[in-house]
Amino acid sequence: MDPNKQPLNGQGRSSLLEMMKQRAQMQRSQRSSHSLETPSISSAEQTSRSSEGYSSHASSSNVLMRLIRKFISRAKNYYNCKFLYICHMVPCAIIILYVIHGVRNFQIGDILDNIFGTFKLVKLVEMYVFHYKSEHPMDGSTVTLTIIFKKKESMSSSVQFFNILINRMMRALCLVPIGRQNFNPKGAHVLPQHRLEVWPGYVTAVHEYEGGLKLCLDAKHRVMRTDTVRDLIREIFQKSHHNYQDAVINEIVGTSVLTRYNNKTYRIDDIDFNKTPTNTFSKNGEQISYIDYYQKNWNIEIQDLQQPLLVHRETARLPSGEERTIYLIPELSYAAGLTDSVRNNHYVMKDLSAVTKMSPNQRRDVIRQFVEEVQKNDVTREILAVWGLRLSPDLVQFTARRLEPETIHFGNNKIYKTNEKADWSNAAVKNPVLRTPNLSTWNIIYSMKDKACVKDFLGHLEKVATAINMRINSPKHITLRDDRTETYLREIQNNLTDNLELLVIVFPTNRTDRYSAIKKHVNILQQVIQCKHVKIELCCVQKAIPSQVIISKTISKPPKLKSITEKIALQINCKLGGALWTLALPLKNCMICGIDVYHAGVGGGSRKSVAGFIASLDSQLTKWHSRICMQASKQELVDMLQVCLTSAINAFHKHNGCNPERIIIYRDGVGDGDLDYVENYEVKQLLATFNRIAPNYKPQLSVIIVQKRINTRIFIKGRDGLNNPEPGTIVDSCITRRNYYDFFLVPQNVRQGTVTPTHYIVIHDSSNMETDHMQRLTYKLCHLYYNWPGTIRVPAPCQYAHKLVYLVGQNLLAEPHRSFSDILFYL
Repeated sequence: MDPNKQPLNGQGRSSLLEMMKQRAQMQRSQRSSHSLETPSISSAEQTSRSSEGYSSHASSSNVLMRLIRKFISRAKNYYNCKFLYICHMVPCAIIILYVIHGVRNFQIGDILDNIFGTFKLVKLVEMYVFHYKSEHPMDGSTVTLTIIFKKKESMSSSVQFFNILINRMMRALCLVPIGRQNFNPKGAHVLPQHRLEVWPGYVTAVHEYEGGLKLCLDAKHRVMRTDTVRDLIREIFQKSHHNYQDAVINEIVGTSVLTRYNNKTYRIDDIDFNKTPTNTFSKNGEQISYIDYYQKNWNIEIQDLQQPLLVHRETARLPSGEERTIYLIPELSYAAGLTDSVRNNHYVMKDLSAVTKMSPNQRRDVIRQFVEEVQKNDVTREILAVWGLRLSPDLVQFTARRLEPETIHFGNNKIYKTNEKADWSNAAVKNPVLRTPNLSTWNIIYSMKDKACVKDFLGHLEKVATAINMRINSPKHITLRDDRTETYLREIQNNLTDNLELLVIVFPTNRTDRYSAIKKHVNILQQVIQCKHVKIELCCVQKAIPSQVIISKTISKPPKLKSITEKIALQINCKLGGALWTLALPLKNCMICGIDVYHAGVGGGSRKSVAGFIASLDSQLTKWHSRICMQASKQELVDMLQVCLTSAINAFHKHNGCNPERIIIYRDGVGDGDLDYVENYEVKQLLATFNRIAPNYKPQLSVIIVQKRINTRIFIKGRDGLNNPEPGTIVDSCITRRNYYDFFLVPQNVRQGTVTPTHYIVIHDSSNMETDHMQRLTYKLCHLYYNWPGTIRVPAPCQYAHKLVYLVGQNLLAEPHRSFSDILFYL
C-alpha cells in the first residue's frame, strides 16, 4: 500500500495540532514584544531583527511553497477534488481560500499527514488554523474564511502595510488628508488681513534604512483661503470684464479646493461656464438639481444660482469604463495652496513665512507633541498595540561629517577662503572676474521720465566694472517720449544692428502685456529672474543679441542701487560669455552634465514639456554647452538623450581636441517611483550613444539622481538645543537606503527656518570613483552657479538646466538660437 495514502489516527492528528497551537502562541508572544521606533530610530534591536530574527524564514519559505504545491497535487490525485486557492501576503500570514468539491468528511489533518509523512512539519513552519465567517456583499450568502498561519514576514517586506497603518492612525486623529499629507483644521493660524489661514499638519513615510525600519515624520503647513472660489471669480471679473473667463481658468484650473461640508479636497480640472446649480444630475435613478441635493443632504442653501460649476475628473473610472466627473459649487469650495497672485505679493509671503518657517527646536517640539497625542488617544494607541508597535519619544541620533570649506579662485590669481556660511558676495564684486569679453557696443532704451535713474545706474555701473576688471564703453542712449508698448517695439527694431553686443531696456513698470508684445513681435525672450527685483531678459531666436530688461523701480532707490548694479554687471558678463570664479578641480578630461525637465504649471494646459541638457566644456567648469528637446506634456522621462549627449561630446571635442574619458551626469526631478524607469530607459540611451560616437569609445559613466523635494531633516546638537548643520555636512549612514548607493548633503546656509538636505542616489557608476571623491565633487559643484555668490541646493549644472528649461517652456516655446549654445544666455 502506498504509504502516502495511509491517514494517521485521530490521536496523531490531535498531538500534531496541539504542538502547532503551542508553537503559534509562543511566536505571537514574541511578536508582541517587537516595536517600531519613530520618527527615526537607530535601534540595535531593530537591526538584529532584520538580520537575524527573520533571516531563518527566508530559506524555509521556498521549501514551504514547494510543499504546498505538493499538497495540492497529491490532494487532487488522492481525493479526486478541485482546489481554488488565492494567496495574499500580510505581515504575519498567508491567507488561503480554498473550495473543495466532491469530498465528504474532509479532514485537513489527513491530507497533511499523508503528504508530508515522516516530515517534521512543525520544524518547517508554525501553522495554526483560524476560521472566520462573513456575509457576501452582493448576494448575502455566508462566506467561510480559513486563515492558516504560515510564517512571519520580515519588517522590511511590510513597508506598504506599515504606511497603511500610519494612515489609519492619522484618520483616527481626525486629520484632513490633502494629497499625501494630513492637516489639522482645528489648529489653524488665521491671517485676517490677507483672508488666509494656515493649517498645521504632518507628512509621514515608512521606509527601510540602513539603521532599520523607520518612520520619517515632518511638520507641514497648508495655506487655505477664507474666501470661496466664487469670491475669487468675482474679484477677477471686476478687474477684467471682457476676457474674465480666460483669466479665471488660468488662476483656478490646476489648483486644489477644499469643501468644508465633508472636509474633502479636489483638484480642479476645468470650469463649466454653461452649467449652474440649477442644472440636474442623476442620483439613484432620479434627476435632482444641485440646489435640492445640497439642501437635502447637507442642509446647505446655495445663494448664487448663476455661478458656473467647477469640474473634477477622478482618476478611477466607473465599472463601465467611463470617466467619473464631479461638479462642485464655487461658493462651497475654498482654494487650498498658493496661487500666482499670492506668491507675487511680498507682504503676504512675509507674513506666511513668519508662521511656516520653523526652527529646528520648534520642529522637534511638533514631532514630540504628535507622539504624545498618539499615546493619549485610545484609538491610535490600540491601532499600534494590536501589531505590537510603539512610537519612539524622540529623534534618531547618528554621526555625520563635514567637508572642509572651499577656496574660490578669481581672476589675476586672486583667491578667497570661504567661511562657515559658504558666502562670498563681497569678494565677488571686489575681485577681478575670471574671464571677461568686455562690452564695446551696446544700447540702452528708456522713457524720458526715467532719465535720472538711468544716469545714476550708468554711473554706478562704471565703478563696478572697474572693480571686477571689466571694460564697458558708454552706451548709445535711445530716449522714448512715452512708455507705450508700440513705441518700445518700434525703437528696438530700428536700432538692432549686426555689431550690437547687448541691448538694455528699462521699463517703468512690470507689465506682462508689454513683455508678451516684445516677445511675439521682435522675438525677445522673457526670463523672469527675481534677484532682488531685478528682471533679466534676452532676445535670441532670430537675432542672437543678449538683452537685459530692468524695471526702473529697482534702480530708483539710492540705498540699494549699488548692490543691484553689481548683480547686473556680473550677469551681463556671463551672458557675454565671461566667467566669474572657479574652484580647484582635480578631474581632467571629464565632462559633467546636468539634466532637468520643465512641466507647465497651473493654467498651462497641454503645453509641451521641455527637457534641458547642460554639459561642461573645460576643466575649470566655467564654460557650458546647452541643448533642449521638446516632448509630450507632463512627460518626465527624456526621449532624446542620445541627441543631447552626442551634441555635448562633439562640443567638448571641438573645445579640447579629444572626447571626454569620464562623464558624470546629475539628473534632477526624479522621485523614488521613477528610479527604475530612469535606470532602464535613460541610462540605456546614454550607453548606446557611445557607439554612435566611435565603435571603441567606452568612457566611464556615472549617473546621479538629485532629490531636493524630500521630507528628511537633519539637525545638529548645540548649546541652545538643536541647530541647522553647517554647509558641507555629509550623511551616508543610518538614514540612507539599504539597497541604494546614496548620501545626503547639506550644501548651503539658511538664515531662517530649517535647512533641507539634498538626497543623491547613484543609480549607475562605471567610473570606480571613491565615495568620498563623489561626495566632495558634488559639494564643489554647488559653488559654481554664477547667479549667486554662495552655495546652492543642487549642483550648478542642474540649476543651469532648470533655468534653461524654465526660460524655454515658460516664454520661448521654441529652441534658442544655436549661437547661444555655449554661453549662459539664460541667466
